[in-house]
Amino acid sequence: MGNNAKELLKTLARTVLGEYSAYYVYASPKQCEGSSHFHFTSQTNMYVREVDAAAVSSCAESLIQEQIGYLGAESHTFACYVGDQIAGVCIYWFAERYKKRNFWPLKESEAKLIQIVTVPTMRGKGIAATLIAASCRDMLDKGFSRTYARIWHSNTPSIRAFERAGWLRIAIIFEFNPFRRRRPFRICFDLKSQTRK
Repeated sequence: MGNNAKELLKTLARTVLGEYSAYYVYASPKQCEGSSHFHFTSQTNMYVREVDAAAVSSCAESLIQEQIGYLGAESHTFACYVGDQIAGVCIYWFAERYKKRNFWPLKESEAKLIQIVTVPTMRGKGIAATLIAASCRDMLDKGFSRTYARIWHSNTPSIRAFERAGWLRIAIIFEFNPFRRRRPFRICFDLKSQTRK
């Protein structure tokens, strides 16, 4: 399908359905592989550890500093270091903190990875996949039974990183908002039967 046809379909969809979105939901495996030093590259000086607000706010990279608003109660933040520099961070929310978003229903012992970023100069080096795998292992070590993430349907780098870390695509959710309703319509398709357990 050519670009003109795609743009025409998008325009038609927005006209009929209003603003719309499509997200994949990924779930961590029941047991995450690897350790805090698990990595997907030849970088031998790469490691992941949990960090606090001071580490995030004091980072030299502005992209990392900008994530400070995601930290706080009922959250866990992990950083992937290359040497002594933070190359990426991810943040999990759970319990009441996550209920403010509540995009995907969580059980009491579950959490959602709500934000992950990699420093632009470090992209393409396996930082995100390393961060996802190691932080997942640590979340399970803390007593969480499973973790989830929502990924925009065409965000190929994120999809690749989560799949390299062993996470499973379990659902696709479409939201559309005809006539600018207060709450959008939501349709969820279960993909668990199409993925390995």
